[in-house]
Amino acid sequence: LTPVEGGVVQYPRHKEASILDLHSGALSMGKQFVNIYRYFGEQIADVFTEEDFKLYRDVRGRIQAVIAETFGLDRTLMYLTKPTFFSRINSTGAKTQHDEYWHPHIDKETYGSFDYTSLLYLSDYGSDFTGGRFVFMDQNGNRTVEPRAGRVSFFSSGSENLHRVEKVTWGTRYAITVSFTCDPSHAISDPSLP
Repeated sequence: LTPVEGGVVQYPRHKEASILDLHSGALSMGKQFVNIYRYFGEQIADVFTEEDFKLYRDVRGRIQAVIAETFGLDRTLMYLTKPTFFSRINSTGAKTQHDEYWHPHIDKETYGSFDYTSLLYLSDYGSDFTGGRFVFMDQNGNRTVEPRAGRVSFFSSGSENLHRVEKVTWGTRYAITVSFTCDPSHAISDPSLP
């Protein structure tokens, strides 16, 4: 995907984990965030095209439809919420606490607005990276998802789905997190070129 190549891939290679939020333009670089829309200004069209955003909307819509069907929800009562972001994780040491992606967490507690979380994997476990598997933690036994490019995992974002990501030990793991809420006051619109 061009947004991944244009944002997450090309810039903060020195960080263990970096994210790109297309909605806000926030890109993690070192110990700070920069706004790529301000950084590139009118040259942002050299990084992203309207086709990139159309692809994002299509993928988001397809993920939303599958989540609604699986959980028996009315799709029109599910809303995209923030943050929704591309992530790049490698084996470089963490520079900040926010780079420590491997800690167990609950998305509803971490992000507040999340009711449903989805991850679309953009690279393959075992060939593009090692480590980096997604682990649902349960007292009856963990369940592990091995990322594959094009694979989507999704789940309700509450305490029933405590999870973590294993530390990446080699290579680079790419994914996009697309989150949804049932509360229209937390809704955001699809991103678009400024």
